[in-house]
Amino acid sequence: MHRRNARPGLRADPLAVALILLALTAVVGFGLRRAGTGPQVLVFWLLMTAVHVSFAVTSGQLARIGAPAARRLWRYFAAGGAAFVVGDLAQLVAVVRAPLAPESLVGTELQYGSVAVGMVLLVAGLLRYPLGEMTESARARLRLDAATVLAAATTFGLWLVEAPAGPHDAGWALGLVAALLVMPGVFLVAIFAVLRLLLSGRAPFTRMCGIAGGVAAVLQTVLQSVPGSVYLTWRYTPWLLAANVVASTLVALVARAQQRGAQHAAQPAGREVDRPYSVLPYAGMAAVWALTVAVLLTRGLDARSWVVGSGAMVTTGLVIGRQLNAFRHITELLRERDQLTARLTELAYHDALTGLANRGLFMRRLHEGLAAGPVTVFLIDLDDFKPVNDVFGHATGDQLLIEVARRLRAGVRAGDTVARLGGDEFAVLMPGLSAGRGAEVVRALADGLLGTVRIGAAEVPLRASVGMAAGRHGEHDPDSLLHAADMAMYAVKEARREPATSDFR
Repeated sequence: MHRRNARPGLRADPLAVALILLALTAVVGFGLRRAGTGPQVLVFWLLMTAVHVSFAVTSGQLARIGAPAARRLWRYFAAGGAAFVVGDLAQLVAVVRAPLAPESLVGTELQYGSVAVGMVLLVAGLLRYPLGEMTESARARLRLDAATVLAAATTFGLWLVEAPAGPHDAGWALGLVAALLVMPGVFLVAIFAVLRLLLSGRAPFTRMCGIAGGVAAVLQTVLQSVPGSVYLTWRYTPWLLAANVVASTLVALVARAQQRGAQHAAQPAGREVDRPYSVLPYAGMAAVWALTVAVLLTRGLDARSWVVGSGAMVTTGLVIGRQLNAFRHITELLRERDQLTARLTELAYHDALTGLANRGLFMRRLHEGLAAGPVTVFLIDLDDFKPVNDVFGHATGDQLLIEVARRLRAGVRAGDTVARLGGDEFAVLMPGLSAGRGAEVVRALADGLLGTVRIGAAEVPLRASVGMAAGRHGEHDPDSLLHAADMAMYAVKEARREPATSDFR
């Protein structure tokens, strides 16, 4: 029996399974504390080397597939992974030489610099990935959302960071800045870069991979903020080592899952992205407020409480700014909707060529006019209009219709309705008009549409037949009144038609 190919995924991937088992083994092994400090440090750097090699190789393979922008990003990742591997190998040499030295655990200067170079390469790749076309409002919301989560991560990092010992002089201040910005700062920028892509909807990886990468970056930020003295405290060392292995393994799994799935979440180039809201900024704000409450309850109002409280206020301010931006965006959308509605209404009830009311609007006004009192309908049909199109062309015919519409509008009262019913047929609705006045209007309309019209270099003849019908509510309905005006118009046309006479002989 033929079996279907298994769906590519973590279960079907030996490397991914090995990475997961490696992370679990690290947590269990370090947690049991069966070995001394020296062997644990050696195993830790061996595991980190294996994880970073997997990440670098997988990123290099991804750099050969997909869109150009995605390939460029993975090339940056491959170079960053290679920098991590160089630092790990240098650290292994240091561990072999002096397994119990503090630098063997927390990292030598070479390993420290390699991680910094690797993180700069990763961040550069993330920041160089194009977001595509976005509205300015959408870009502002994206920046505010990313800044909110970044501020939340920064608050947790500042809560963990330990100020250097010694007098508070210029050297102490420089050491504090280095402790805050050098490694935790780079990881915070990495968080911002991941969020920038993930929240924009144009990330070169699947959403789940992006979330996992963001979690790994947050975890690394917290771990990099932990003071070296805590790493050297035996009670915490195994768990910190295991957490570092888990965070790095998660990044390697992200790259491997992206390679196996071969599913790129990037939107087509040039397409405008207007993403829905994200819960990440609100979750970040809630987490900072929870930390603030916990710190106040356990420590009272000390320096760290002020730091955490300030972080809570910053994240809240950013969320408020994001909401104000969203409200402004909603207001703009509502205004655009109203303008579009007005435009659609205009198109639905007005003739596109002349701008006059169309048949639908004219019949509605006629129905409303009959319900309010007596009305008079004038139906106008241009004589010999077809020869105008045949001789001078349809563009000239259109200009003639526009001129007719202008003259009809100029010859009626402010509250009257002028409409183009279709083709060369027009109508005028006048409420409250006396019978004697109606005959005068018929003559005025006919005289206004008689003669010639210069359109470009052509002298186009113009003549119209006008029919009139008056009615009131209870005696006429809109259709019968319009039909009566139509019959009167055709009677006028027939009465003056001469069989052998034409302006186009």
